[in-house]
Amino acid sequence: MTFLRVIFLGGIAVALLAGCDALGAGSNLSFLETGDATKNLALTRADLAGGAVTVLGPDGYCVDASTLRSTLSGGFAAIASCRILSGGQAGTIVEPGLVTVTVSRARGGVPTPDALAEALETELLATRELSALAVGQMATGGDTAFDGSDPRHWRGTFALGNHVVGLALYAPKGSPLVGPQGAAFLNTVSSRIRARSKASDRSAEQSQTSEDQVTKRLSRLFGSRDLQ
Repeated sequence: MTFLRVIFLGGIAVALLAGCDALGAGSNLSFLETGDATKNLALTRADLAGGAVTVLGPDGYCVDASTLRSTLSGGFAAIASCRILSGGQAGTIVEPGLVTVTVSRARGGVPTPDALAEALETELLATRELSALAVGQMATGGDTAFDGSDPRHWRGTFALGNHVVGLALYAPKGSPLVGPQGAAFLNTVSSRIRARSKASDRSAEQSQTSEDQVTKRLSRLFGSRDLQ
């Protein structure tokens, strides 16, 4: 079972996934191996938080159906190689890695990489400000995700409508995903979730509605001609 630890930082609720519980006790290297036990686990996408957040990975990566947990306000999913999850039946060969996606109701601002490192009681080795996400490389904790995983791992959070989405990337020792490539990988995951989620559409609609209301108020004050 997925275990979530919630810590409050300056009024912000930070949901942290314990890496060792990402795939359940005793999973070990199961998600890195092909075989009959892993067949039919690969989903192209999955909806969490009552359909408000759609989770999907970069090309070649799928959602692990066995990890899905969803409620009306949040949820959890893991992303890994489609080829591995399908037992070699589908997908191309990609760099092995495990991404966890945790969705919770927004209660304040989005935690920074520094705040995440503080909550995890670890050192923040590096940060990256990317187009869709601010991520931080954590010094410890990654080695509890699966056998052979590197202690260093990347984490980031972003707002999506009324929800906060937390991402974590675990990779094997020596993998390029442990380095800067991992930050770019999480940025891609964030971009794809934003693009496909209904929460993004609602945010855009709310923004447009707010702009329309402001325009109407200004029209009453200055007249419509003055606003053209």
